[in-house]
Amino acid sequence: MTVEILFRDDHVLVVNKPAGVAVVFDRHRPDEVSFWQELWRSHGPVYVVHRLDRETTGALVFARSQAAQKALSQAFAKHRVAKIYHAVVVGVPFWHEVTAERPLRENGDGAHRTVVDWERGKPAQTRFRLLRVLPGERALVEASPLTGRRHQVRAHLAALGFPILGDALYGGGKDAPRPLLHARAVTFPHPVGEGFVEVSAPYPEDMMTSLGC
Repeated sequence: MTVEILFRDDHVLVVNKPAGVAVVFDRHRPDEVSFWQELWRSHGPVYVVHRLDRETTGALVFARSQAAQKALSQAFAKHRVAKIYHAVVVGVPFWHEVTAERPLRENGDGAHRTVVDWERGKPAQTRFRLLRVLPGERALVEASPLTGRRHQVRAHLAALGFPILGDALYGGGKDAPRPLLHARAVTFPHPVGEGFVEVSAPYPEDMMTSLGC
């Protein structure tokens, strides 16, 4: 597997994750080698800090020591990490900016989707910004999740009426080979020393095609 390195030093490794691979062990595919295992083989010891869905591409942070993993995990838990996603959505939003504040419950229905649940859901907040209107009643949207619920961006966009193109699970149809969701950028405090690390990830080919690039 060819891996694009976005940032690397003695403590942190940030890569541009490809689509179609699970970050860690997938119990539904026990014979499959995870992305984390591939990185360990090719780049030495790396430790998981956060995850992206199998079909989501983009900036993914790993620690290169257990001490760095602990520091980075704490940064994520304390909401000191800023994540920006770009998504191609079905439909053209009528808003330029909006914040979704809808509680979410994981595995909330028979399809194992994350659903809005005002009674039993956990607080979830995502800021959205319309970046570009695309041909065919589609748009490029930026998402900044302020909480870290499973499928949060996908569920909130679906709840707003603008599911991600190709995200059949959340109503986005099958007109793309996968849900066109990309982790565009991540900013986090360096686990050793001072200052923040800001990394951006180039779009994959399928995203470029949808954007007409």
